Amino acid sequence: MIPYIKINKLHMDEIPGSEISLTGSKGDIIGITGLNGSGKTILAKYISGIKRAPEIGKMIIAGLDPYSILDQDKLRRKCGVVYQDPRTAVVFEQVGKDIVFGAENQGIESEKIKKKVRFFTNRYDLKKKTKKNYNTLSGSEQQRAAVSAILMMNSEILVLDEPFSMQGIQASKRYMEMIIKSARKRNQTLFVFSKQREILEQLDIVYEMRNGSLVEIDIDGMQYRDRHTTDETGLRIERYISGGDLKSGSGISLHNVSFGYDDTLLLYDQNARFEAGSAYRITGAPGCGKTTLLQLIGGLLKPYEGEVFIGDDKKIGYVFQYPEDGFVESIVLDDVMFGPMSEGISKREARGMAEAVLEFVGVREELWGKPLLELSIGEQKLVSIAGALALSPDFILMDEPYAGLDVNSCEHIESIINGLCAEGKCIITVEG
Repeated sequence: MIPYIKINKLHMDEIPGSEISLTGSKGDIIGITGLNGSGKTILAKYISGIKRAPEIGKMIIAGLDPYSILDQDKLRRKCGVVYQDPRTAVVFEQVGKDIVFGAENQGIESEKIKKKVRFFTNRYDLKKKTKKNYNTLSGSEQQRAAVSAILMMNSEILVLDEPFSMQGIQASKRYMEMIIKSARKRNQTLFVFSKQREILEQLDIVYEMRNGSLVEIDIDGMQYRDRHTTDETGLRIERYISGGDLKSGSGISLHNVSFGYDDTLLLYDQNARFEAGSAYRITGAPGCGKTTLLQLIGGLLKPYEGEVFIGDDKKIGYVFQYPEDGFVESIVLDDVMFGPMSEGISKREARGMAEAVLEFVGVREELWGKPLLELSIGEQKLVSIAGALALSPDFILMDEPYAGLDVNSCEHIESIINGLCAEGKCIITVEG
């Protein structure tokens, strides 16, 4: 009898020296973790049939060989995939329409679809969001919308790539519990790619991607970063690194700032001050306006009412929640050079500046000539930070800099923030 899951010495071209082996049965709940850049997302694409299986090694999933073009197509139809960037699979701008799209394509009757939509939007806290434009949702809400859309289809296999990296700890745990309970009831096979302890500890078995191989692990022995989360529903600003006594004209000030989307007022009468040499953390429940506030501070949005004041000749660097939103070139080095060159700096000097800042943030030299979209999300975030720093800004704004990162990358970003504050920069992050 052919195993439901059989991967034997599979070599992934993107990961030199890789040799992946894994065996499992129908209905297994399997976790895969590992450092950023270790190849987790690439493996997820092979398992789900998004990428054609490599020629070297053997892979059988649900009786299908995804090296065969015909079987690859069949496997894609069996798998429901939640991507690390939840926007990847969005078809319709309206949230409700996008959630039902896959189920409608499967020919599920309309009354059943309506019941499913009510069930999943209620379960994943999206009941009031179905009429909204997808782009007005927070990152955490976008993740839950992507999960809802996939669960609507009741696929035989679920492949979830960092599905709840932008949720708080308790929310991540609760949402994962619901998915697992439903999968066991329906005998679905579940692959979960994650670095979150609250998710991994619920799974049947967990493997770590290590040096191109899968190694079964006990997660109790793994190192984790204690994520900063909050149960508060309202938005909160906390200064956690203090720059001490500084000139009053050196910061950014918000005076009675209000902003909203459509018919909803999201932020009302906000007042805050951000000083040089300090680091600030913006926290709060999903959808409370954290990213919106950061974009107002950075000048990417204009307030409905109130004003944002910034000191004369001060520069702002912005790191987006999804790094690729800030990329303007396709190659790592070219993208980081773009900022200096746009200000009239010569190509030779811009290259030197870009190389120095890439080295500072810890982007390995072998990645400098690679396409940005081939990098892991963690590597992309470091490049995004490098791009923001290339023009030596006074203020660096980072939206969810730790989401989906391994403990080493998180600690590295923390050290970067400490170093920048010591240089007199002001850092503002959105977290949780």
